[in-house]
Amino acid sequence: MGDRAGDRGGGRPRAGGALNNIPSYDALGIRYDNAAVLAKAGVKVALLEPDTHKSRNLRQQAGNAVSYGMTWDQALRAVTLAPAEIFGVADRYGSLEPGKVANVVVWSGDPFEFTTGVEHVFIRGKEVPLTSRQTELFERYRKLPPTY
Repeated sequence: MGDRAGDRGGGRPRAGGALNNIPSYDALGIRYDNAAVLAKAGVKVALLEPDTHKSRNLRQQAGNAVSYGMTWDQALRAVTLAPAEIFGVADRYGSLEPGKVANVVVWSGDPFEFTTGVEHVFIRGKEVPLTSRQTELFERYRKLPPTY
């Protein structure tokens, strides 16, 4: 790929996962630095988690891309503004600017670090409680026997 990555893309953006944990037989020659190589060549890169039921893993994909050469800022753009630009909705989503939809997650640290947790979530500018049936059950059964 090297220096020709930007030329071969014909100026078209690319979307993909930064890293697969277990490559299939057809991906044994996988390069874990694909996202970094493409970004360095000037290709607009959007990182994604292809399995919607695993969308929580997107930040790990971005962290993996950083660990294999993509800059932190490039990875942040690849999970925020770049996808919005590719899908043609960057006038409303993808960055924090006046007049745009404000969906924000506040993390306890670096969002691309596996151990960082969510502290606050704002959807369309309004804070959303982080409680769920799962968190309520966790609190209820944290110590045994439970108190009812």
